Amino acid sequence: ADVTPAKKAIARPWRRLYRQNEAQLTLEWTMVLAFVALPMYFIFKGCFRLLVAHFQMVSFMQTIPFP
Repeated sequence: ADVTPAKKAIARPWRRLYRQNEAQLTLEWTMVLAFVALPMYFIFKGCFRLLVAHFQMVSFMQTIPFP
């Protein structure tokens, strides 16, 4: 493996952060946020768009007079 001193310098704080218990908790919550909360935000955003489009369609259908 070709590991340069610059790569070691970048990786060192991350390794130190991972070893600390408080840092592990922070990393776990960051991962929960990144892998669960952010995708759910986009899913809810898409669902709300569909709900708004459906409401607009229903509102339009109510304006059409019956024969």
